[in-house]
Amino acid sequence: MKNNLLACILLLCLPLASWAQIPSDCTIPSVLRDAYDRDVKGMAIKRMQAQNSPDNALIEIPATVQDSILEGMAAIFNLSNELPEADSVFNRYCVHDNFNSPALLGFIVGVDTDSPIAQAWAQGTTLTGNAILDNLLTTYNFTLQSYFNFGAGVLYTDQYLNLFALADSITASVPETSYAEPDYIIGNAGRINYSTDEAGNRLYEFRYEWNDCFDGCDNFYSWFFTVGPDCSVTFTGTDEGGFFGIENLPAPTDCQLTTDVKAPSLFPDFRLFPNPVGNTLRWQAAPDTGFWQIHNAQGQLVQRGQWSSASIEVAHWPAGLYYLSGYLANGEKVLEKAWVKG
Repeated sequence: MKNNLLACILLLCLPLASWAQIPSDCTIPSVLRDAYDRDVKGMAIKRMQAQNSPDNALIEIPATVQDSILEGMAAIFNLSNELPEADSVFNRYCVHDNFNSPALLGFIVGVDTDSPIAQAWAQGTTLTGNAILDNLLTTYNFTLQSYFNFGAGVLYTDQYLNLFALADSITASVPETSYAEPDYIIGNAGRINYSTDEAGNRLYEFRYEWNDCFDGCDNFYSWFFTVGPDCSVTFTGTDEGGFFGIENLPAPTDCQLTTDVKAPSLFPDFRLFPNPVGNTLRWQAAPDTGFWQIHNAQGQLVQRGQWSSASIEVAHWPAGLYYLSGYLANGEKVLEKAWVKG
């Protein structure tokens, strides 16, 4: 009897293995929708594929599938100020689904080298004279980026689409085409894994990766969350590893989505537009002298230039969150603005 009582006391003293469930809100902030548009569309496509959904045949990704994923992310995001792990995901390490995302802006189409399509593309012309193909390219705003003489055209759009469905439509209806596939970018690190369980919970893994070498020898650190049907959030732990062993997390990127970027008062009227931007980013009320720099969400310098120009072409930049920092000629930083490439 004494042994049983002692065992019960020890069990009561052990730490609980369960995690706290925190009430939250699934309202989607615009900054989250803008910054994670590509991520969510890619996750939606992967979800449809995993479920073998009839929606796989749709070129335009259904909003209902996207919003289901995004609402769960919003529940986590909306706790950034009170849940440290949510802050790490969205504000400090800025985790995105960059690995093998099917939500891309371009794809490659293989064609018969003797076909009129190949002849048009070899001359740099997007439209080919094939009514079915040209209708699809026009409808979804595709332009030819390059053509390879062995019979492959690379086409890009400013829209995120289900390129698998588009590829199936092209190869099924245009006999001169032999294949079509997304134009994947190899080597991008970071991913967000999404699934659901039988109880209707939404399950997320935000995986931050570094030491990237074409996604074969990364180090990673993952945060796991469960979002209930009532939008409550449970942080369920972490995982870490690496090809060459575990390393400490590097310095955070600190993109701070939940806090407004504080622009110094020297140029309070400075404005970037449009935001989000598709092709040309413009600005007004900039300094007369000095320079600007643009960094991506991973903190990497993308481009710099002088204030003498009032715009920059970003049509072919990867979608995502960017920061423009402004400096005077003496190197003094005087402004910073966040913007989104759509």
